[in-house]
Amino acid sequence: MGSKTPPTQSKSKTALPLVNEALPLPDDYGRVREIISSLGDSAWSHDFRTGITWFSSKFNPFVGFMPDGLRATQAENIWWESTHPDDRHLLKENDLAYKNMKQERHGIEYRIFDEKGKMHWVLDRGVVVEKDTDGKPVLLVGTHVDITTTKELQQKIASLLDQQHKEIVKAVIERTELDRKDIASILHENVNQILTAGRMMLEFLPVMDKAIGEFTEKVKQIMYSAVDEVNKIYNDINPDSLLHIPLTDLVTDLVNRLNKGKTISIIFDHSGYSPTKKKNKDHELTILRAIQECMQAIVHESAAQLATIHLETNNDFMLLEVFCDDKKLNINLLSANLRIKNIVNRCDLFGGTFHLEKKKNEGVLFKASIPV
Repeated sequence: MGSKTPPTQSKSKTALPLVNEALPLPDDYGRVREIISSLGDSAWSHDFRTGITWFSSKFNPFVGFMPDGLRATQAENIWWESTHPDDRHLLKENDLAYKNMKQERHGIEYRIFDEKGKMHWVLDRGVVVEKDTDGKPVLLVGTHVDITTTKELQQKIASLLDQQHKEIVKAVIERTELDRKDIASILHENVNQILTAGRMMLEFLPVMDKAIGEFTEKVKQIMYSAVDEVNKIYNDINPDSLLHIPLTDLVTDLVNRLNKGKTISIIFDHSGYSPTKKKNKDHELTILRAIQECMQAIVHESAAQLATIHLETNNDFMLLEVFCDDKKLNINLLSANLRIKNIVNRCDLFGGTFHLEKKKNEGVLFKASIPV
């Protein structure tokens, strides 16, 4: 019964009993019982004056007890004790709403166990049919409907939709990483080769005088730097980089390049990260992509002057925290960013989490956790 008052520890008789034929009833219950009986099995009424609940069926299909069984198992507690512990707050809140005259009808769903331990989902609906002179409810009439089959179907549908969503996310991730691998190959094999060939030509360029020699040397250094930069971008993009370069080295290279811009100071702390522990490549790549996307958002979409990256392993999880000191950064806009959404989906796919937190008067914190 949705409006049932939870029993007190002293098991006071003011707690709401399940009433059967053997228990005494007030005179006006005859009218109510006639109405309830006409509604069929699993109908009920509750009298706020006496605290008594009457059920239309002698055999309650939810708790599964006959009248003798009800008496033997303390009738006043059986419905409450049969309700799933996590759902009992719904009954408390519902009862309080009636007593405070905040509602005149209800419809709530909760779980209940029968005498054999089988769980049922109950749709509990009720309406006030009588009030006192102060407007407080006196009588409630309602029904209990077993919606277990409906709930199981909803859960199956939700599970199928979740699986379909994960398959789509996985396909998008795989396609994206293949595209990145192709771009990385183009950079490495084409652009890098062109730069390397130009650098070698400069090595053999005849030096006509000192000025030309100095100029040639500067051009060579620029090309050396360009080749080095292309190699680092190649490692950033290529998903296979983690096969031969540690994650912490890739992140360190990224941080060093961003710090060269001198528009933001970035600190990378990985003292708590265990490089020796064997990690799933896809999971570690997800952490790398999370760092890259967080830094992309911070560098290009914030006015942060300081950012920190903290990476550690703890209880078979890789834990990441990226913080920036932009107090005005809008996390709602960040959350809507497709890059950030992609990381959220990616972390979820691999059994992890990713979310943003606004640190009051401090900035924004990006947090991710992925199983090792």
